[in-house]
Amino acid sequence: MASYDPRGVVIALDGEAWVGMAATSKHEDFMFNEMTGVRAGYRGQGISIAMKTFGMTFAEECGASRVRTFHHPANASAIAMNRKMGFVDAVD
Repeated sequence: MASYDPRGVVIALDGEAWVGMAATSKHEDFMFNEMTGVRAGYRGQGISIAMKTFGMTFAEECGASRVRTFHHPANASAIAMNRKMGFVDAVD
């Protein structure tokens, strides 16, 4: 069963302006990176990987042994970031 926990939400700010958000939720036997998004003008500055790293810390704190995520197959930057972080393609 999916479970919201505010510790799994990360917001990136530039002053008081929201520039990015990532959310990770708890499931029965894994954690799920629900989304990671950064406003267009702020992309390419490492904000996504920083937020996702906070999500991995949350997963670690929860004792998770697996973290899952997904992305659009044409989103090369998300694929590269996920692979850099150690995510591997699922085999069905």
